[in-house]
Order: sequence, then C-alpha cells, then structure tokens
Amino acid sequence: MAKLNIKKGDTVVVISGKDKGKTGKVLETEMVSNRAVVDGVNIITRHQKPKSAKEKGGIVKKPAGIQISNLMVICSACGKATRIAKKEIDGKNARICKKCGASLDKAFVKAVKKDAKKKEEVKVEKQTEKVENTAKTTAVKKPATKTASEKVSAKKASANITTQIHKASNRGN
Repeated sequence: MAKLNIKKGDTVVVISGKDKGKTGKVLETEMVSNRAVVDGVNIITRHQKPKSAKEKGGIVKKPAGIQISNLMVICSACGKATRIAKKEIDGKNARICKKCGASLDKAFVKAVKKDAKKKEEVKVEKQTEKVENTAKTTAVKKPATKTASEKVSAKKASANITTQIHKASNRGN
C-alpha cells in the first residue's frame, strides 16, 4: 500500500468528476480506500431517523469521500494546483511544490523559520560584539587629558555607540 501525498489540513482542488474545479480543505484521509473527505465537495444526502427523543430526524447533507487521484494540492506559496515532489532537507523528508519549490508541510516550514530566527540572533550578537569592540578601541586611543570641547565630542560618540548597540539588538526582535 502506497503512502498518500495528500494529508489532513491540505487545501485541494478537484480535477475531475461532478465537482470539478471546486476547492476545499481535507477533513480526513482514508488510506485503505485511497479516499479523502473534502469540505464542500461530493456532498451526499442521507435520510436519518431520530435515534432517541432528543435527536431530530430529517434530511442530512454531508461530504463523502472522493478518490485521491481526482485531487491536486494547492501550494500555499504560489497558489496553484501542483504535483508533489518529496525531498530530504536537513535530514527531514518534506513535500515540495513542483512549480515553485516551496515546502507544503506546515511543521517543516515552522522548523525552517526557527532555524532562520536562530541564525538571525547569532548575527545580531556578532554585530553587537563588533560595535562594542570598536567602542573599546576608540576609548583606548584617546589621550588622558581632555579639553571641554573634547569632552562634549566624547559624550556624543558614546551616545552614538549606545544607539548603534540598541539598534543592532532590536533587529533580532
């Protein structure tokens, strides 16, 4: 039995049958029968008897399963119906859009975003270290005796350095 390319929560479009062109979210998949239940697609009508005094009987409309081969996944990045490729990225298997190359797995996208955030934090830390090092070297080079105008310029320079440090640390947020 082959694995299904369509998972619960995917947005799909019907490519053949009476509901051709309709889109919806996959509510559940049935691996044994190769079917998926899609919200708003393949609506069936059932006459239902009341099973107890509290329940009402009547005509109930609900979505039924549709063959997986009649569905195509819609890529969230490019917005087009696409075939699915499988690719191993960072030791994890991911479903990839054939048209734009974006990942279709939400968990994988979150993991990639976390990795990018960590890299950004490291980058900001390195920038703050560089700014602090340059501030230390400029402070060491200046002579011990200062005139009034030199004191004012030194205060401005230290204020500029602190604003640069704050800006660099705020970029990571």
